[in-house]
Amino acid sequence: MNPVKTNFLDNYAYSEEVFKMSQLLIKVEKSGLLIEVMHTALLEVKSNPTTSPLLALQIAVEDWDI
Repeated sequence: MNPVKTNFLDNYAYSEEVFKMSQLLIKVEKSGLLIEVMHTALLEVKSNPTTSPLLALQIAVEDWDI
């Protein structure tokens, strides 16, 4: 199996953070703004490298009023 996939499945697949991110992404996808929100989240991580992926996504969702 791919090492990236193995690492994810072993360490993150059932974590609360991944669950929260998946819930947010479902909500974002329903709004039709998936690309925009993901771009905003990536910019957040780029400008604040210590930001967690979940926090960056939460900020982006808030920025887009979803």
